[in-house]
Amino acid sequence: MTKHKGLLLAGDIGATKTVLALYETWPGQPLRQQTFRNAEFASFDELVERFLGAGAATPTAACLGVAGPVTADTVRMTNLDWKIEAAALKQRFGWSQVRLINDLVATAMGALQLQPADCTLLNPGEPREGAVMAVLAPGSGLGEAFLLPHRGGYLPFPSEGGHASFAPCNGEQIDLLTFMFRHHAHVSVEQVCSGLAIPELFAFMATRQPVPDWLRQELIRAEDQTPVIVGAALAAIQGGRMCEVAVRTLELFVDILADEAANLALKTLALGGIFLGGGLAPRLQPFLERQRFLAAFARGNYRDMLGRIPVRIIRNPHTALLGAAACGASLVAGHDHQPLRC
Repeated sequence: MTKHKGLLLAGDIGATKTVLALYETWPGQPLRQQTFRNAEFASFDELVERFLGAGAATPTAACLGVAGPVTADTVRMTNLDWKIEAAALKQRFGWSQVRLINDLVATAMGALQLQPADCTLLNPGEPREGAVMAVLAPGSGLGEAFLLPHRGGYLPFPSEGGHASFAPCNGEQIDLLTFMFRHHAHVSVEQVCSGLAIPELFAFMATRQPVPDWLRQELIRAEDQTPVIVGAALAAIQGGRMCEVAVRTLELFVDILADEAANLALKTLALGGIFLGGGLAPRLQPFLERQRFLAAFARGNYRDMLGRIPVRIIRNPHTALLGAAACGASLVAGHDHQPLRC
């Protein structure tokens, strides 16, 4: 256990919400933790001021996982009009050290901290010791990252693979891509495999399946259609009102997710395992049925190799926060850029 001279501020900054926590020791429980809705703040600085104003303890260092690529210690968030700069945060709050990391790097680092009870095993597989591991996280957007083995631990690396082009793998998905091209000049994987994508997947499926009047009315009233569609589909498969169009929407989503997980595994040779994170994977667990998932995941020339890759669904909602805390503890202790042990 590392005892810090000062406090560490760890943060998980997503497109819609931010979680901040103060740590005195790591590993350990936070002294204080709070979740904020980003829409209620004009800037990240304003949000931090609110959090720090709620208690007397003041951090001396910070490590923040942020939804967006980190360039020169600066992040312009992908799905939110915030600019976060490490140097500006140091100056404004008097912190001695600030580290900005991509939110999926934080999730990957956090995955190393998880206990078996924090995950659901979708495919046991045959993990290869000391091999690459990867994270695929559908939330508001689609995040990807991977962990490279190095000197007995792992080094995390970010990716913007969610913005790579969507490649359909069957006739239905070819029709989906054609449908999407009516409104988009480029169709990324994120546009068909994220929370933001679900209304468009539903609109496509509504050209093939009738939409019940009750669902149509709920969608008209909803500010955000995604939870309405997800809720209707989950209720339908759990004995509630039948809603084939919503069920088919989520089945399509899961097929695309499984195929992208395979793409990520092949591109990184993630023979140590794939973690499915983000807010949607645990929410959609009833649709993540092993046989259906593996049908889309273990395919092509390397189907046998893919079938041996363990796949886990992360159920701990604070995995990225744990990763930011682990990174921050390493920074404060003077071991920055050293591999994390697990």
